[in-house]
Amino acid sequence: MCPDDQHDGGEDEKAGEKVKRLFEFECPLCSANNPYDDGFGAGDEVRCYYCGSEFRCSIDDMTGKPKYREH
Repeated sequence: MCPDDQHDGGEDEKAGEKVKRLFEFECPLCSANNPYDDGFGAGDEVRCYYCGSEFRCSIDDMTGKPKYREH
C-alpha cells in the first residue's frame, strides 16, 4: 500500500487553472498498485491492470486526495 503522498504526480495548467495529475493508483477492489506513465486526473477513467475493474477518478475538494468510483 502506497502512502497518499506518493500518488501526487504534479500539476498541469489547463485553461489557466492548475490540474492535479496522478501517475499511479491503488485499486479499491483488489489493492493492486497500477502505474500510469502518461498520468491521469479528475474525470479520467482508469483500469486496474490486475483485476480489470474500471474507475472514474475524482479529487476531493477538501483533502485533495483522489477518489475512485467504479465505472
